[in-house]
Amino acid sequence: MNRINIRDHADQQFGTIINGRRVTMRIRKNPTTDRCTLDLSIDDQPVLHGRKIVTGVDLLAPFQFGLGVIFAASPAVDTAPTLDALVGGSVRLFSASEAEVEAA
Repeated sequence: MNRINIRDHADQQFGTIINGRRVTMRIRKNPTTDRCTLDLSIDDQPVLHGRKIVTGVDLLAPFQFGLGVIFAASPAVDTAPTLDALVGGSVRLFSASEAEVEAA
């Protein structure tokens, strides 16, 4: 499992390798709702746009991207994944393979 570090920028983009694929993630803060969304590109092809980040939900579950899971988690109950929470660490964003999820 890998932690995805979020910086204190309302619109940020970064790349990584997940399951041997080049993945670009863009995290954006919606100032109206104070919530963050995820855009995802795989091998430079946009595949996901504006997916709301929700604690405890696999953001990739409805799709068959072959990347495993990406999810937000918090030790506190009902902590919203705002930009402040993601930057401060009270909510963290992770990626994990299907095997890691099954073993947990």
